[in-house]
Amino acid sequence: MPHPFSCQCQKLQGVVLEGGTCSRVLCYCKDCQAFARYLRRQSAMLNDQGGTHIVQVAAHRVRFTRGMEHLAVVRLSPRGLLRWYASCCNTPIGNTLPSHALAFIGLVDNLLTTHRIPKDFPGRMAVVHTHSANGSPKPVAKGLPGNIWRFIKIVATARLSGKHATSAFFNEHGQPVVTPHVLTKEERTALASAPAPEIIDDEQEPRP
Repeated sequence: MPHPFSCQCQKLQGVVLEGGTCSRVLCYCKDCQAFARYLRRQSAMLNDQGGTHIVQVAAHRVRFTRGMEHLAVVRLSPRGLLRWYASCCNTPIGNTLPSHALAFIGLVDNLLTTHRIPKDFPGRMAVVHTHSANGSPKPVAKGLPGNIWRFIKIVATARLSGKHATSAFFNEHGQPVVTPHVLTKEERTALASAPAPEIIDDEQEPRP
């Protein structure tokens, strides 16, 4: 069965289609942490040491069924990833590369149906960028070579099949369907030094 997803307020909904390679990553990088602060969703997106659980799939497997008018995207720098979210409630969606030529998305787990993640997206979880984790001791990095291999397989399979051109995030000309907001250097610095208070949600589940 397709994997259902929705933003917190349910205005944006969709499914991840079955089939194809997937990869799960617990990422501690500074950019994922900055994205959480930008959305004011630290508790929803980050575990106690600042890690974000991401499910990586081919972009053509993601289909929106409702609420695409709420789709928004930010870039933390002019050359940064496209970081998609639902503007209605600041729920993160996921990260794509700037071009649909490499048709790949890392979905942030709180968009997904939590109890179905292990079954629908099986496999070992890679742990990466642990040097940027908060506190001590740092988490142990693992699984990066396998994660890179799965990334290559996802991208190459989509490219060879021609499905890279079918994406809810890019139009027929390969441009993002929403114009990205690119943070200025000053905005990024302010975000890192004095993050905005987070949006409090009593129904948030603990992060893995």
